[in-house]
Amino acid sequence: MQIGSSVNKIVLIFFLGICAVFDIRKKEIPVILILIGIVFSSGINIWQIYDKSITIADAGAALIVGVFMICVSFCTRERIGYGDGLILIVSGLMLGIYQCFLGLCISLVFSSVCALFLLMTHKVDKDSGLPFVPFLTVGMGVSFFVQI
Repeated sequence: MQIGSSVNKIVLIFFLGICAVFDIRKKEIPVILILIGIVFSSGINIWQIYDKSITIADAGAALIVGVFMICVSFCTRERIGYGDGLILIVSGLMLGIYQCFLGLCISLVFSSVCALFLLMTHKVDKDSGLPFVPFLTVGMGVSFFVQI
């Protein structure tokens, strides 16, 4: 299971890196890319449930972080994009709820520090937006090295 977990992490970082490039350049992530990620991560979860390495409850719990972010996106009228929530669903399915939540927390700290720096140096104003998936990529990468 350790090797499979490492492969999941490598595949997820590669996927997040591709999504980050789109998020930086176009401020959106192609729907087909998100669908590929959801289908792939769902397939991995179905295989793990069949293999009895996770339960259906674990797979369902892995969706919580992403679904919560989609609800936040709806409540803030897309100040946080729906794509970020969908990317978190893929991340949750690949990593599980705990590591996904840890990666989200780390990425929120990184994005806050970056936003504060940009505001203090007058590079942006209070209405500017930052792409979040690059921070999510870094946050998930850092979370791989943190043991809970």
